[in-house]
Amino acid sequence: MVSGIGLGAVSALHAVWTAGSHWPARDRKTLAAAVIGNDTGFPSRAATATVALGASVAGVIAAGGLGSSPNMVRVRRVIGVALLTRAAAGGDVALAALGRPHGQPRFISLDNRFYRPLCALLGLATLIGARASAAAPSAPGDSPLCAARGRRVRASVECSR
Repeated sequence: MVSGIGLGAVSALHAVWTAGSHWPARDRKTLAAAVIGNDTGFPSRAATATVALGASVAGVIAAGGLGSSPNMVRVRRVIGVALLTRAAAGGDVALAALGRPHGQPRFISLDNRFYRPLCALLGLATLIGARASAAAPSAPGDSPLCAARGRRVRASVECSR
């Protein structure tokens, strides 16, 4: 759930930027320096919207919104590993992978102070959620809540013994 909320917030922030806002910076140039490493120009709205959509989908999956099938658990693990990789590698590696120039000192500072720890937290939360999902019963009618009580779901509302 933590990773779903966190990725949802990341998605919402990128959606705000897609709409043209420069919040929380004072202008687009300052925002670009803070989030993409330099002030040479903010990514296109299409690119920013793609990030918003990707974070939204990842948040829904990480929160278990698409179920706990073995494939969804694998996807959660991939999301968790991707976030942990971003945390471990750092912003300059991410920028290089995207074909962007090295980050300026402000970006490096923000990356070390906020972005990397956030990616680490979301990655760990996603992997913990994937592990819990993999351990939960997957028989039809089972839910994690009722499974914790040792019961099965009937009519999607109540648990029976």
